[in-house]
Amino acid sequence: MRIPTRARTLILMLAGWAAVNGLLYLGIAWYETPPSPGNRQVIRQVLRLYSDSPLRTDAPGENPAITLPYRMMSPLNANPGRRYPLVVFLHGAGARGSDNQSQLSGFPEQMAQTFWRKRFPCFLLAPQCAESTYWTEFDAELFGLIRKATERYPIDPHRVYLTGLSMGGYGSWKLAAMEPKLFAAVVPICGGGDPSWAAQLAQVPIWAVHGDADDAVHVEQSRMMIRAIREAGGNPNYTELKGVGHNSWTQTYRDPEGVVNWMFQQTKP
Repeated sequence: MRIPTRARTLILMLAGWAAVNGLLYLGIAWYETPPSPGNRQVIRQVLRLYSDSPLRTDAPGENPAITLPYRMMSPLNANPGRRYPLVVFLHGAGARGSDNQSQLSGFPEQMAQTFWRKRFPCFLLAPQCAESTYWTEFDAELFGLIRKATERYPIDPHRVYLTGLSMGGYGSWKLAAMEPKLFAAVVPICGGGDPSWAAQLAQVPIWAVHGDADDAVHVEQSRMMIRAIREAGGNPNYTELKGVGHNSWTQTYRDPEGVVNWMFQQTKP
């Protein structure tokens, strides 16, 4: 059946309108709902939200030859006179470098979305580890950054949170053991540590996560830490994701009712 010219024109106009509005809806949804992490284009779009203004640390024992690039995101529509939580994120080995961008992949880019910024307003500190180095080499620099951040910005010292994945999970375990009274909550994901730290960690609110099919960092690394802390009298949370490999962080962070929600509920006495 032949469709009249005017009808064909109207159909094409309606189809074009639907396509444009569909794209617009997707664009709005990108800002209002949890995003899909790992998109390099998204990284570029969120760079403007993360300041890279230098914070001099002047930390005792700090190596002046070492620079630790970082980016800091402020709360959305921050209210004067209010103090906000600080979230310190330690990336994995794949984000090491000197571009001061790669460390924003995953959790930092997720937290830059309006959905998350509205629900969990905070300062987010994302430093970057240099090539061929490890977070365990930057204790003084990291503590110096945290100290300077709490001095410069309206940060609630009772709500400093620490989380990291893989290599950053190792760093999270160590920093928490070194300064257990500093952090209101610690979320190490697919990392490991030294069970001899258990006594220091026993009173720290911890939620560790690991995939039981992880072939990069064996799940026993987290199991060992959890066992030791419980034997030392602690009560850490632990989630083992059945059938999940090394990337146990994506689904962990993206659950709005999971570890992120729990983390922001924690406050030091």
